[in-house]
Amino acid sequence: MKRTVLFLSLLLGFFLVVILDYLASNKADKVELRFNRFEKELFSVNAENVIERSNKWDKNFGSFNNVFTTQILQMYSPNKEEYYDGLLAFTQNRDMREAYDSTALLFSDFSDIEYDLELAFGQFAAAFPSYPIPEVTTFFGGFNYGVVTYDNNIGIGLENFLGENSKYYKYLGDPTYLRFQKQKRFILSNVMEVWFNEYFQEYLFDKDLLSQVVHKGKMMYFLDKMLPKLNMEDKFRFTVEQMTWVEENEASIWEYFIEEDLLFSKKEIEFRSFLNYAPFAKGMPNEAPGRVAFFIGYKMVSDYMKNNKIDIEELMYLTDSREFLHNSKYKPTK
Repeated sequence: MKRTVLFLSLLLGFFLVVILDYLASNKADKVELRFNRFEKELFSVNAENVIERSNKWDKNFGSFNNVFTTQILQMYSPNKEEYYDGLLAFTQNRDMREAYDSTALLFSDFSDIEYDLELAFGQFAAAFPSYPIPEVTTFFGGFNYGVVTYDNNIGIGLENFLGENSKYYKYLGDPTYLRFQKQKRFILSNVMEVWFNEYFQEYLFDKDLLSQVVHKGKMMYFLDKMLPKLNMEDKFRFTVEQMTWVEENEASIWEYFIEEDLLFSKKEIEFRSFLNYAPFAKGMPNEAPGRVAFFIGYKMVSDYMKNNKIDIEELMYLTDSREFLHNSKYKPTK
């Protein structure tokens, strides 16, 4: 009896040590981010206050004011009167005002997303300590941009995340597969994907499919580590059914790339739907989602990280896709 109690105590102690070690190795502090709600300020202007309010935006929102005016709204006139008139024309437009009201209602409480972004950038700060941490500015830009980066900061166009059934996307003529992407739950993955591109896109050194697969795989591995609690299908922005399909058909997808002699092809037209949003991956069953190469890349990178002793920052700087494939030992089986 004493031996049994001793054995159970030792076993319990062992598991406690393992759990504490796991928690310690996966702990990253939440960072405090500055969040700015530019859209609220923008749509508070009227003919009486537009000069007074807009003249404070450079101070209150930094360089975002210029980015918003010149790049998002594409208002280039240096004439102040034309600038004020342009702001009023945009904010007083009936359709824009209605769309803004819908956006303001859906995102009246942004605290859950703020919290999750602070967790994500806590992970980022721990993994990439020499890189900057952004401030985040939300905006309404007339459906022009979803997520943008500027001066090491992030802007989120909230009107692009109203939900796949929003009437505005139907008015704009967006196809079903694109409307699916415009859900609030995809803000996190969009932000971290854009942040990845801001700093690591330069390490994509070739245009062949294999290089793209490795690069997109690094992106998805990055998202997986920055957003550990997010559902896998939300990281890929797949439906549950699409996620299940790629998981069950991984070997067949890889086999298709090889049999069709696509791995080293630089003819983008041959594999565009594997890398971009599309109703389905061209040449595969209709169940195969666009961006299917992101999943293959993720699996390849995951295997590489299991078989090579490097950290995630070192992973970002690898550029030889053929060597990467070899060292990953990636060989999916049916």
